[in-house]
Amino acid sequence: MKYQWFERGAFATKKARKYLSETFSPQNIKKIAVIRHAALGDQVITRPFLIEARKFFPNAQITLVAVSNYQYGMPDDLVDRVHIMPGKDKKQETSVSDKIKNIKALGEQDIIFDLASTNRSHWMMALSQAKLKIGFPYKNYLRGVLYNLCVPRSDFQPEVECMLDMLKILGHHPSYPLDFNYPDHRVEQDKVNPFILFFNGASQTSKILSQQQVKELIELSLSSHPEIKHIFLEGKNPFEKGDFLKDLKQYSNFAIQACLPLEQLIELTAKASLMVSPDTGVRNVAIATHTPTVGIFYSTVPFRYTPLYEKHHVVMNADGSIPSPQKIYQTIKSEVSSWS
Repeated sequence: MKYQWFERGAFATKKARKYLSETFSPQNIKKIAVIRHAALGDQVITRPFLIEARKFFPNAQITLVAVSNYQYGMPDDLVDRVHIMPGKDKKQETSVSDKIKNIKALGEQDIIFDLASTNRSHWMMALSQAKLKIGFPYKNYLRGVLYNLCVPRSDFQPEVECMLDMLKILGHHPSYPLDFNYPDHRVEQDKVNPFILFFNGASQTSKILSQQQVKELIELSLSSHPEIKHIFLEGKNPFEKGDFLKDLKQYSNFAIQACLPLEQLIELTAKASLMVSPDTGVRNVAIATHTPTVGIFYSTVPFRYTPLYEKHHVVMNADGSIPSPQKIYQTIKSEVSSWS
């Protein structure tokens, strides 16, 4: 099993098996590229992979391959180099020739990890040179074509774990709880003046609750827990503002927080006792700071973004209907009761 820690489910070409058995050594790897094309929440959950890759490949230069229209929250603090591919925002000004030149500019790597599996990342895999090309493609026919080493990907497994499987298959054992290199709730939590954060934004409005549902939910919690501060976080989009909650300012334990820069949001989240949010990047920020969460799901699969450790509650209905404010509040109540 030398650097090939799997029996069933994963895939490796004969050439990859030979390389792993006869030549591969983590200490001798000099260049690795990690492709990740995604919005804030998906950028955040990439952080443990980069941290664990640094441990396993101590002598490697790590290049993050990102895309121009998804740079917010990019974990560039954990890598040595960033390579930006032209995205949708550059579509009109980028020719096919320019795209190929951009891919070639990455340079030859020892290993390329594709954590995106998008059309753009597929082109990067096809036109780049590397001894190992590792990914988790949904389409089986890409095995052996774009990738010479593949791990399974499932909607029922946290996506960060699927990423880490690409290191586990080589024999690396990640540390748990996962390290995101963010401020840590377990250290930073404000226990003297506990507060709950609420956020109702997302990249798609189909993921969020109606304003009436949010107002009803927060008021239920406010009236039941007067000793706990409740803060509604505003986002940058017009539909993420808190004007509709101004009536709740009659409660002394309620406040609306204007949209914060990412660094300040991370710091505030680490101090919070709980984050209540739909499937969004802000919930992933809470997960990354080890802050307990109540996640509201009805249009996306919850299992891909809910860790198997720590206190992260999922509120959902099996039929896909929107959970009621009362049902969401019961989960908040249960969590709050565990604090005493």
